[in-house]
Amino acid sequence: MEAMVYDVISWIGLAICIGAFFIKDVFWLRLATLVGCALMFFYYLFIAIPQGVISNLLVLLINAYYLGLFAWQRHKTNQLMAAEPDVETTATAEPVQVTTTRVNPDAVTAA
Repeated sequence: MEAMVYDVISWIGLAICIGAFFIKDVFWLRLATLVGCALMFFYYLFIAIPQGVISNLLVLLINAYYLGLFAWQRHKTNQLMAAEPDVETTATAEPVQVTTTRVNPDAVTAA
């Protein structure tokens, strides 16, 4: 019974990894690959296949790194956005009148 559970886990992991090829958004693609490879990693660990364990662990770690980098960059961007004043909220709602004055060049005297 235990072997059947791991077989089901491997099929789900494989389906998620193959399904990741159809995902266009990089964040969701990496997340799906991470989940699929994690499931495949546990399967290969259970059946003691070192090549499967190592390859899935490497892909899992690579995707985890880039997801962490993505989250860190998003956090930094949010910090920068919070630090800058919003132009729309600092602008006054009252219109400003601008007046222009013409200067007669003949009336201007040199100092």
